[in-house]
Amino acid sequence: MKKVLFIWGLALTVLIQLSSCSDNESIAAEDFKCVFDALDWGKGTTYVIGHKSPDTDAVCSAITYAYLMRALGYRCEARVAGELNNETKMVLNRFGIEIPKVLDNAEGERIIMTDHSELQHAISGMDKAKILQIIDHHALGSAVTAAPLYCRIMPIGSSCSVVYTSFKDYGVTIGKDMAGLMMSALLSDTNNMTSTTTSALDSIMYEELLPLTGIADAESYYQEMADSLASYTGMTDDEIFFSDYKDYSAESVGSEIGIAVVNSLDESAQVNLRNRMVRFMPTALEKRKRKMVFAMIINKTNDYTDIIYYGEGAKQAAEEAFGKSNTDYIRCKGQLTRKNDFVPAISKALKD
Repeated sequence: MKKVLFIWGLALTVLIQLSSCSDNESIAAEDFKCVFDALDWGKGTTYVIGHKSPDTDAVCSAITYAYLMRALGYRCEARVAGELNNETKMVLNRFGIEIPKVLDNAEGERIIMTDHSELQHAISGMDKAKILQIIDHHALGSAVTAAPLYCRIMPIGSSCSVVYTSFKDYGVTIGKDMAGLMMSALLSDTNNMTSTTTSALDSIMYEELLPLTGIADAESYYQEMADSLASYTGMTDDEIFFSDYKDYSAESVGSEIGIAVVNSLDESAQVNLRNRMVRFMPTALEKRKRKMVFAMIINKTNDYTDIIYYGEGAKQAAEEAFGKSNTDYIRCKGQLTRKNDFVPAISKALKD
């Protein structure tokens, strides 16, 4: 009998605790804040920053997550890891957000990394920084910390999708500007919700944020973003190739390689960009000290991707991963993503 009473008493206690949590969302938010309070914030500013060759998701995740941390009472500021592409500039201008300052060395700083956790993708000195948090949607990289950190990595369409879940969990209101930045990053990273990386959570985020952004026509807005992204007027081959570029180590993919992403809107631009990047790739190989370099030339209007390659064994690896070449490039159906499509396939080819 005593045993039965004990079990009923325990069950009642659990039910009361669960009921109190569900009835008071502020308790959950406060619990999260206690976790953040345990981090070593120091007395200065913590910088929130995305990866090198920053894209819209890297920049917008840094800005929106810094906003969230400030709303929770922490001294955080967004920074960028270099020159922004035209799409990101257009997005920030659309929602009245100033371009954050550039931070080119993290040594000695307190840092929150967004949209990356791989040191090869980070600014200089990240291995000597105090990394407090990682907010990402990629595989866990090589960043190592001496003290425990807060890490939120999810297999979804964008890092801003991870930030969105954080706003929801911590009970912070999402205003028009933050909604606009997160929505823009989602559209950019998922190719307007068509990418293989798009998840059910991304769809929920899309439906919730769109009314908050003031965007009347999401399709037209995405087209404006795509037009801006593919606008390379006045840019050198070097600037185009490295505008969306990442290095990968032999430990992670099987060889020291670099992968660039370039965008076009029509066949004429596709041919022009493909030829320019082919000519530039020997310079890129030497400049980045890679064994191989690859580029995905993505036609965002006609929905295909041309893969070009340079370096010893690069053609063989690319053909094993994506099929036979058409002279000096491989054409693939759809707009391939570096994360879900290119890196896994080329990594398998290189390791095999």
